[in-house]
Amino acid sequence: MTRSPWSIPAVLLLVACAGSPSAMPGTAAAAGTPAAGAADPARGAATITAEDMIRRITYLASDELGGRDTPSRGLETAAVWIADQFRSFGLSPAGDDGTFLQRWVYRRASLDLDRTMLTAEVAGATFTGRVGVDYFVIPSARASTASGGLRWLGEARPGVAAPGADAAESFVAYYVPGIQLDGEWQGAVAAAIGAAVGSAPAGIVLILDPAFDDGMIGQLATGVASQQGPTFVIGLRYGLAKEMFAGAGHDLDALRATTAVAPLDLSAVHLTTTVARVSGEDSVPNVVALLLGSDPVLRDQYIVFSAHMDHVGVGEPDAQGDSIFNGADDNASGTATVVEVAQAFASMPVRPRRSIIFLTVSGEEKGLFGSAHFAQNPPVPQQKLVANINLDMVGRNAPDTVVAIGQDYSSLGATVQQIAARHPELGLVVAPDLWPEENLFFRSDHVNFAKNGVPAIFFTTGLHEQYHKQSDEVALIDGDKVMRIGRLVFHLAWEIANADAAPMWTEKGIAEVQPVRR
Repeated sequence: MTRSPWSIPAVLLLVACAGSPSAMPGTAAAAGTPAAGAADPARGAATITAEDMIRRITYLASDELGGRDTPSRGLETAAVWIADQFRSFGLSPAGDDGTFLQRWVYRRASLDLDRTMLTAEVAGATFTGRVGVDYFVIPSARASTASGGLRWLGEARPGVAAPGADAAESFVAYYVPGIQLDGEWQGAVAAAIGAAVGSAPAGIVLILDPAFDDGMIGQLATGVASQQGPTFVIGLRYGLAKEMFAGAGHDLDALRATTAVAPLDLSAVHLTTTVARVSGEDSVPNVVALLLGSDPVLRDQYIVFSAHMDHVGVGEPDAQGDSIFNGADDNASGTATVVEVAQAFASMPVRPRRSIIFLTVSGEEKGLFGSAHFAQNPPVPQQKLVANINLDMVGRNAPDTVVAIGQDYSSLGATVQQIAARHPELGLVVAPDLWPEENLFFRSDHVNFAKNGVPAIFFTTGLHEQYHKQSDEVALIDGDKVMRIGRLVFHLAWEIANADAAPMWTEKGIAEVQPVRR
């Protein structure tokens, strides 16, 4: 994940499961030769059906669960339901105190809306910004309030010049183009912050694109409330910024269209920002189940299937009056796949040689916290975890394509390609990372396993227009595709669980992933 000289994970981790608007279509691979196993895995794969997938996704993405925020009643309800599913399959509990639930402490910090404010005094007029509507703010670790004049520094982009020492105690402003929180947008934000922070400004103002989704401002405001940096970082709605600039006699449209930009003193715009927060702690659940392997030696090695069961909860109503972010694709689709695969393994008359842990985590949308807790506190010896298969958003886009991130980093990549070739009936191309510039391998739950030396692979079908919106609903899910992806990863895990040798890192994985552990 892209980082500036100081860490800005709050903005960037909100797109932990980000991909691209659509996966690239392709042609299914050719058939190969089946590998030997403890039993015919076709029996287990056949239990994974589109009907079951849609049924499970429908419940997880129902209004009853209220968007499954971390923490929330809906998240707790989802966790209990998943635990009941695992119990009904005959799996063993692997959570706390003989239960299926593993609890961890979520330290929350929410904004006090009555005491968090942004005002601008311009030529005798006062402009007031509403947090979550007109702006988001990353608080300063040094102060709860700051005031100063404004200085315009042009477009945020890699290589942007620093504002200089004379900008100290001013607010420095950059225009950030783009409407998606993709790698390019993150790079621009990181470049602006990295350039400005050394000048010790009162704050950094990121003027958002005119077409930036106002609803995303609210989500960012919630997500960054618990973060801190050396100065305030304010993401400001373009329309409000334009009014402020006009009050000082400047046309923001014209300024942002100018390519050769010298710093412009806009001290006539005097900003004041104040941030107040309310802190607390909550105990929130992961759900953990175990299928013990059949080999007296290899059953002490464990494959972990993972997906995050949380989403972003309830927010401002959209044009249709819908305030619940149901998260059918993100990530009810991945969660349902883990549950279906668990049932498939439990149905096999002969268990695989290695053991398998089925894990659904919370706190992914807040910063991968649930998987980090599990990776540091597994129910089995950490060094006995041999592979992680992670699923995040697997229900949309091109019907014949699934993207497997991290194929080059371990032997899991070659294995999944062999599985796809061996099973042409699945009609799936397993594409490599289609968005390498976005560093997606380091932005979902599997990275917490990789940090601890566990070979990991991440399956996704990419972003879409409904990402983190109320419209991410079950009606848009391709049940047949989720079913086929479920069967693919079932066959993959079956292969890994019955192989003589455990998965291994490649040289590229050792060079690019293992340094994360330091």
